Amino acid sequence: MRKVIISFVVAIFLVATVGANAQNSAKSPLPKEKVGLGVKVNDINLGVSFAYALKENFHIGSGLAVGYQSGTDTPGDDGGTILLVNPFFRFLFENQGNLFPYAEFNFAFTETVYTPSTSTANVELGGMWFPFPSVSIRGGVNVVNFNIDNSMIGFGINQSFIGIDWWM
Repeated sequence: MRKVIISFVVAIFLVATVGANAQNSAKSPLPKEKVGLGVKVNDINLGVSFAYALKENFHIGSGLAVGYQSGTDTPGDDGGTILLVNPFFRFLFENQGNLFPYAEFNFAFTETVYTPSTSTANVELGGMWFPFPSVSIRGGVNVVNFNIDNSMIGFGINQSFIGIDWWM
């Protein structure tokens, strides 16, 4: 019985070792020279994004979002819709257990019905997971907001987001 158990443990070890080596030699799931179409959701916005993977770890693109922001107690501030356009570039880091951490730098140009336009520069940190070679799921947080219009800077975990991308 002891020989059977030892043989079973050795067999599991060999299968795990061969499987690990096979995964290491597999092709990277990161897109290269492909176009991506994505959907991104955060606290008040739902948007689409278009991206191009210049290299496996460097993507450029732009997002377009529409949202609603409720009004305040200020007379005449009844809330309204928001239109957001944000060009970006994203750098993906080394694979960390099937998750690719990334940093994204984007500019957000926001137009609302009831307030002046705003322009911000943002830094987002997140992770991207590829369940299939043509699909990525991403999520993260916006960690730095720099309001270009009136020189306000915000640091911290400002907005979390989740998104999905299709690569063609």
